[in-house]
Parts: sequence; C-alpha cells; structure tokens
Amino acid sequence: MEYRFLIVEDSLLVAMDIEDAVQRSGHRVTGIAPDMKVALNYSRDADIAFVDVRLADGETGPEIARILADSGIVVIMITGNPGVVVQGVPGVVGVMAKPLTDQTSRDLIQFAVDRRSGRPGTPPARLKLFS
Repeated sequence: MEYRFLIVEDSLLVAMDIEDAVQRSGHRVTGIAPDMKVALNYSRDADIAFVDVRLADGETGPEIARILADSGIVVIMITGNPGVVVQGVPGVVGVMAKPLTDQTSRDLIQFAVDRRSGRPGTPPARLKLFS
C-alpha cells in the first residue's frame, strides 16, 4: 500500500533527501512545508508526517506535530535539536536526531508505515519513542 508523507522541514536539501527516500520506498510525498501555514495546508492529504523543530517561522514544529497527530496522522519529529522535545509531544510517536543516513531513512520510513498500518514495527536504534 502506498502512503502519503508530509515533510515539514525548512532546509530544502534535507527535505529533498527525505523526499527521495520516501519515493524510493514506494510512497508519495504530498508536500514539503517550511512553516506552519504550509504544513497545515498540506495536512489533509497526509497519512504520515516527518516534522522538524525549528522552521522558517520559528520553533513551531512541536505545535505542528501535535496538531497533525490530533488529526490522525502518524508523526515523527526529525531534528538537529532533539533535546527541545525530549519530554515528548502529545500524540507524536517519537524523535530522531539528524543527520539521517540512507539506511536510517529507510528504517524510519518503514517504521512509520508499520505504525500507520497498525503493526508495532521495529524502531530504528536512534529513534527515541514518546509512547
């Protein structure tokens, strides 16, 4: 089954790397969002979201992640600043520190797909689970 991913990331190069990994995994990216306004516009078309903490409009990632999770999207934070969300974000699966290797990206995508499909999946070693 193909899932729709939303990438909430203001670094275009990082977003494009994640987009490439998602597409190589057989899924589709519905949008790349650099800030809250764009992320919320794309949210209705997403099954899974990867969300950074610091975006073009500030540290809005945790709030975006919570809103997306509340709407039923499987959300994983991907950030260079995992300490900002170490206590967790309600509804969010967990946080992964950047940078991501190709293998880590594939493992994270598969884990997110498993969670969306209702399977427990195997979390990548560097993923800190919130719930």
